[in-house]
Amino acid sequence: MISVKNKKVIIVGASSGIGRSLAHLFSEKGAIVYLLSRTESKLKEVQNELPGESHIFAMDMLNGDAVNAVFDQIGAFDFLSFSAVSDETKLMSPIKSMPTEKATRGLQKFWGTFNVARAAANHISQGGAMVFTSSMSIYSPSKSGASVMNAASAAVDIFAKSLALEIAPTRVNTIAPGVVGTGVWTKAEKDRYTDWAKETLPVKHLGTPKELAHAFYMTLTNPYMTGSTVLVDGGLHLL
Repeated sequence: MISVKNKKVIIVGASSGIGRSLAHLFSEKGAIVYLLSRTESKLKEVQNELPGESHIFAMDMLNGDAVNAVFDQIGAFDFLSFSAVSDETKLMSPIKSMPTEKATRGLQKFWGTFNVARAAANHISQGGAMVFTSSMSIYSPSKSGASVMNAASAAVDIFAKSLALEIAPTRVNTIAPGVVGTGVWTKAEKDRYTDWAKETLPVKHLGTPKELAHAFYMTLTNPYMTGSTVLVDGGLHLL
């Protein structure tokens, strides 16, 4: 595995959930961590938790010019993780009555990924790597009004595979998570999903941001991985 000591690592979505856990993992191993998300105050909280050197940048991933400006300011770097996603459960809607506005918001996951990948490709080292976030729904689509979100995740996945060829030898991979207990849920929602996971999943527990962070870290630091989609869903795809 590649040593990350003194490597420059950009984490988009670093203020919470998977990104926050990944920031801790990289910082503990000696990397220089760049924390990106929309809210500066939340980034400062994460920064104060880290043992090593870190830098924060507030950025709206849907604003292409703003994304370009941040990456221009950071300059050359080695690794990129993108896990900045909204609570997609709030965007579910039957296709027969889905408002255009909700469908447009459902595709923001892809456009945020695109904006970041485009900016990153101009600065990442040839021996570096990117990892993006898809969903296990690309293998087992939900039938509960998630058609557009499923489509966005599929778009991210094939986009990443295309980039793995286009910008080689820089490596590009995708993580396809299942249900993960992150900060986008209310306590009641998390409790409900926790009970569901215990009763339903083969692993008998809800996924945690830390468990997903280890998968992101592995794909970034394995020099023989590119164009791969890593399914981390507790066995949900088997059901």
